[in-house]
Amino acid sequence: MAVIEIRERAPETTQRQRYSHYFAVAFCLFGLLLGLNLRDSALFATTQYADTRAGIRAFYPENWLIDTSSPDYVFRVRDMTEPGFKTTIQVSMEPVSPQTAIRNVIEALSLERMQTLAQYTILSIDPYFLEDQPEAFAVSYAYAAGNTDPFLESVPEVVRGMDILTIKRGQAIIISFRSDADTYEQNLPIFERFLNDLEF
Repeated sequence: MAVIEIRERAPETTQRQRYSHYFAVAFCLFGLLLGLNLRDSALFATTQYADTRAGIRAFYPENWLIDTSSPDYVFRVRDMTEPGFKTTIQVSMEPVSPQTAIRNVIEALSLERMQTLAQYTILSIDPYFLEDQPEAFAVSYAYAAGNTDPFLESVPEVVRGMDILTIKRGQAIIISFRSDADTYEQNLPIFERFLNDLEF
């Protein structure tokens, strides 16, 4: 004996309902893209720095703290929101003689750093392409940064850095990037964007 089940026919969606579904999906995609765009704008927002005397124009992250008060560099910017070692970008200029080669600048800088930075170690020295510069080098290094307060005991932080060096108009230009070793790779794109916009 066969059992016949009679069901009510499911109502078909109307054209208006289908359009409503398409609109809802499109609206969600638009909102997602808008959110990503706003997030990128906030993350990559920059502030312009210009020094006509030194002939430097740069764009640094908007929420970083800038310092131009030291005679040791033209300017320095730091991410003060980071715990521990603050990621730093610094631009320095030093006068050199016409016979000075970039290798001489690298050697002098390395000798100075070995005396001032604990366990300073050069990791690599490689040619680097800088727009409008015939020759430039990238020096990667690491060192240990301890607490500046002698009354506080702490484990030294390992800092990784990179110096981009070139010579222009009788000046050795040293563009430095330093970050905690744990976040170095994560923060390196910030430095790369800075280099792309830097003019000197």
